[in-house]
Amino acid sequence: MKKIYLLAVAAAFAFTSCENFLDTTNNTQANTSNFPAQPSDLDAELSALYSVMNAYASDPLQTPFFIYNIMSDDCNGAGGTGDVESHAIGHLMTNKTTLYDNTWSQTYIGISRANTIIYSVDNFDWKGKESTRDQLLGEAYFMRGLYYLWGTQLWGDIPAYWSIACPTSVPQQDAETVIYPHILADFVSAASLMNKKVQGDGHATKFAAEGYLARAYMFYEGFYKGVKELAAATPDAIELPQQEGVTGALTKAQVVSALEDVINNGGYSLVSDFRLLWQYTNQYTAADYDFVSDLNAAGKYWAGNGNAEEIFQIQFGNFASWNGANTMGYTNMTSLYCSLRCDEDASGNINGKAATFPFAQGWGQGVFNTNLWNDWSDSDPRKRATILNCDAELTKFAYTTSCSEETGFYNKKVMAITTKATADNDMTAGPYTWWSVVRESFGASQNNGNCMQGDHFADIVLLRLADVMLMHSELTGDATQMNKVRARAGLDATTYSLTNIQNERRFELAGEGIRFNDLRRWSGKNGGEGCMAATALERQNGSKVNYTGTWTTMKHAASSWKARYAETDGFLPIPETEIAKVNDPDVLKQNPGWYSASKENDYNMSGTPIY
Repeated sequence: MKKIYLLAVAAAFAFTSCENFLDTTNNTQANTSNFPAQPSDLDAELSALYSVMNAYASDPLQTPFFIYNIMSDDCNGAGGTGDVESHAIGHLMTNKTTLYDNTWSQTYIGISRANTIIYSVDNFDWKGKESTRDQLLGEAYFMRGLYYLWGTQLWGDIPAYWSIACPTSVPQQDAETVIYPHILADFVSAASLMNKKVQGDGHATKFAAEGYLARAYMFYEGFYKGVKELAAATPDAIELPQQEGVTGALTKAQVVSALEDVINNGGYSLVSDFRLLWQYTNQYTAADYDFVSDLNAAGKYWAGNGNAEEIFQIQFGNFASWNGANTMGYTNMTSLYCSLRCDEDASGNINGKAATFPFAQGWGQGVFNTNLWNDWSDSDPRKRATILNCDAELTKFAYTTSCSEETGFYNKKVMAITTKATADNDMTAGPYTWWSVVRESFGASQNNGNCMQGDHFADIVLLRLADVMLMHSELTGDATQMNKVRARAGLDATTYSLTNIQNERRFELAGEGIRFNDLRRWSGKNGGEGCMAATALERQNGSKVNYTGTWTTMKHAASSWKARYAETDGFLPIPETEIAKVNDPDVLKQNPGWYSASKENDYNMSGTPIY
């Protein structure tokens, strides 16, 4: 196993002048007149730049990765009858005007920190250390591109600036014509500048930049330009803004070349068995988990954090605490949110103990929709490697008296895992999860006082080689890379078609936060109720769900999924606090489909759906 240790992520705090850039008050101790004062300040700022991803992750419902899982057709919000936030997200609604405030705030904190590095790096003499300077700058470009990509996919046209300090007034910019060329330029710059090739240390590499260049390019061409089948298209070259590392316009051929660089020169490889990507194959659990008995017999265990297939990820460490803003983001809270629903069923049975070994107890959110299980062929080994069918695989699964939109289909890729020796232990004192065993072997304490809620240290993988390979096949129409992904799963080769690549991405990447934006780019902007995304989302209507222990069928809380998608194009509401702060619709206005008095019943979820 590679890198199962608890990662010591640097939790640095940066001082920048625009972290709450729509608010003109500077609430930090330092500003652009005195920071950064020396090269080491840039190192601290870089650590803080990465820590923004952990600040998102302190609440999975504010994290793009998890938001997009729940918004997709393949997942339900689920959880409990009181979990209005997760249900609202899943129904493309909202339950409060502050629902995405932290997501918005962290996006701009990240942008501000990246800008500080980009526009300060040459204030210092790098003679003899040019490669250090270039790597630092390249990482900053990558992270700025990433945060702007998330921001535009979440909200569309957003305020944007490219300077060390934000202007007094920062109006919304057109995402298609203004922001996306900058995003693509940032990834081009990052790939050109970065020279570091170490895998799995939490930092971006040129290969991460090349992979994200393709992801951004494909969303831009699909969603904004309406190119539904990229393999058959020859899109116009995209003029990019001038900045270091960018030369000329960006073409489809250059994006394909970037993907080939990742595949051929990145040093990455597909893990030999799909199951080895997920932590349920760890050596403390595998010996007692029948589903992976063959791997245990062969001495093959979890490939680990930073494995040969991971290209970019969010990493975690053993210093999460409920005391302090966003510090719980240093444990993988998504594992907790996606684990088996706590509470009892009508007979007093509970989840997360020996009867549900090796799957731990949590909040039961983001479960897979029944349609994914039904649509996925039983002959594909990835199905059971990805989806926990609780009724078929567990001794006794409890459909709790508090559950809502429950399906009994859970995401094995992110769930918390126990061992035979820890499953019945106290969830607070522990050890409870398999990570608790690892932590205690290092002599490390449980900082937040609850191992059920804190001992989760598996990476959230944002980009892996299989995704890159599938993007290559989709751009080229050449099934070679897609068939390598299928071969790893033990599946026969197939020919390229748009339908085949769409299905392959759905199944290979299920539950990894990719599906929703794939649907959007295959639908195009203003796709209406008949587009692929709206149609796929509407299939949730009538799907089988369990509500407080009773089976029923799912229905939309207000209108329909297809109507809500057509009204919003999949964009979230811009926080009303920011709009009120600016108080000028020419600078910042709300997205369509949100906070219109005549449509309040369509978007506002006052309580969880009653089934």
